[in-house]
Amino acid sequence: MHDRFPKVPKIREYAELVLADGKIMTGYVFVEATTRIQDLLNSEQPFFAFVDDMDRVYLFNKSAVAYVRPLDR
Repeated sequence: MHDRFPKVPKIREYAELVLADGKIMTGYVFVEATTRIQDLLNSEQPFFAFVDDMDRVYLFNKSAVAYVRPLDR
């Protein structure tokens, strides 16, 4: 089978996500193993995946995000 899009290893980073409407969520964002959350937010892709503390999966448009703060876990 031919892979059109090669798989890139990703790691999950625990973070606080603050949306433009003021809602605050904690959970995980997934970044390439050699990048930072900042790089994810500055990439060309308009959406990113987020998994909250209840294991619910969200797909956020970056324009809906005020900021993301990495947290220690």
